[in-house]
Amino acid sequence: MSTSFQLKNNLAVRKTLVVCAVFLLFFFLFLKLSVVQIFRYATINKAVRQMVIRENVEMPKRGDILDAKGRLIATSIKQYSLFLDPKIIENYDAVKDKLAVYGVKLKEKELKDFGNTAYVQTGYDFDYETYAKIKSEKMRGVGFETKYARQYPEGRLLSHILGVTGRDGQGLEGIEKTANSYLAGESVKTVNFRDARGNVIPETIIDKSSLRGQNVELTIDKNIQFIAEQELRRAFADYKPKKAICIVQNPKTGAILAMVSLPDFDFSDKINPALLKNSAVSDVFEPGSTFKIVTVAAAIEENRITLNENFYLENGKMKIGEHTIRDDHKITGYASLSRSFEQSSNIAMVKIARKLDSELFYNYIRKFGFYALTGIDLPGETRGLLLEEKKWSALSLPSISFGQEIGVSALQLINAYSAIANGGVLMKPLLIKNIENAPAENASHFNPKEIRRVVSKKTAEEMRKLLKAVVEKGTGKSAKVPGYDTGGKTGTAQKYDAEIKSYSKKRYIASFCGMIPALNPEIVILVVLDEPKGEYYASAVAAPVFSRIAKRTAEYLEIPKNDK
Repeated sequence: MSTSFQLKNNLAVRKTLVVCAVFLLFFFLFLKLSVVQIFRYATINKAVRQMVIRENVEMPKRGDILDAKGRLIATSIKQYSLFLDPKIIENYDAVKDKLAVYGVKLKEKELKDFGNTAYVQTGYDFDYETYAKIKSEKMRGVGFETKYARQYPEGRLLSHILGVTGRDGQGLEGIEKTANSYLAGESVKTVNFRDARGNVIPETIIDKSSLRGQNVELTIDKNIQFIAEQELRRAFADYKPKKAICIVQNPKTGAILAMVSLPDFDFSDKINPALLKNSAVSDVFEPGSTFKIVTVAAAIEENRITLNENFYLENGKMKIGEHTIRDDHKITGYASLSRSFEQSSNIAMVKIARKLDSELFYNYIRKFGFYALTGIDLPGETRGLLLEEKKWSALSLPSISFGQEIGVSALQLINAYSAIANGGVLMKPLLIKNIENAPAENASHFNPKEIRRVVSKKTAEEMRKLLKAVVEKGTGKSAKVPGYDTGGKTGTAQKYDAEIKSYSKKRYIASFCGMIPALNPEIVILVVLDEPKGEYYASAVAAPVFSRIAKRTAEYLEIPKNDK
């Protein structure tokens, strides 16, 4: 009986142990499950999502940039970037060998070298043809993402106007920057799921062709831009200046038809950041004699001088305190306003400016748009330099009268000439003609806009006659254009040397700003050469460049020639 009891007792102990063991097993499973579900949930969920779900940001195709006639000057082409998913690659050596055929060289020797990741960018981009060939290999763990690369079909043409985009596709300079919100469009986030075989299943189907930014149409005419760039490059090679600028403008609308700044850059090369600045809108220079239109126009408008007035020109030298004002083209005795202007007399300008008080002269300078932003759709525009009238010295009024002691931009200068050309109205320079599907409230931004009337139609007409005489009989003879009456003004400005605290006798800025036809202008053209080597007078280096550009542009635009 004791033996039977002992057996029963042993059996009960075993059952108890089994129950305890099962209980402990379930208890440990419960603890493990609790740890997984509560404490490690976020980590495990993230790992699972990385393996099964991939979120993509679908970037739209960047909008195109077109010239005034709808011709393509900037676009985006589709590229395919290669990536790897090490977690589903089956035969890494085979993948390496196949990709090597297409120029893809992977640094990792073994699959484990990638670490614990399901997404590895390789840094390799392909066109559609190569992409299709690699995809046809059907390698598990090898995938592609689509992106767009910016292309400029015209090469370096328009480089400063177009600007550049960053690696993220966003505009950094030029129109690419100012119109970026329109060109870039809106990105869309998508979610893709992956099944056990690595097949990608999109959560939603998106028509990627509909994802694109808005096209931007410029006022620039590609052919006129080509003419201006070609002729300015010729001068750049001949005279080797530090910089060169050319702007072509429609004076009636303010539209910029061409804008060139040299040196420029090639989109296909590694770009030097120093070359990105657009000198036509960002650089400040003393204009010299091209500024004399402001002095004369202000005095005519205020009835302080007449076209028949004569000026005693001091035989080419005029003392103001300890300073001497000189004329490069010495005229003895008296000269009419027209002859003084034709020969670019500084002394005549000083005497004319003195008929205006400083405050009135200052106000006209501002009315013509100097020391103010023009509002052009380009980044980096300068206001220029101009002391407040109350801070002027005794030399300020006479110096500014012939273009010293004032800093202007090329854009400000041509815009002032356009005001004379169109009958006395300062226009806002236009660079964007239209933006595709732009909001209605923004439409007026692209229309010609009058800023203010600067002088009367009569004064502007008299100024155009004076400018015509400069080309016919004065310093601007080399700006003549066969078959067309031409008006304009030369400017040979000494550069200020901060080291010697005086104007240099070796460094000059040569410029010519003119209009064609002279009395009813259709185009205004400015040429600026900063420190040309050898010959430096504007009549010799800047005016001939104007002539060549004006001739070719007038013929291209089919501007009627003189009947005579």
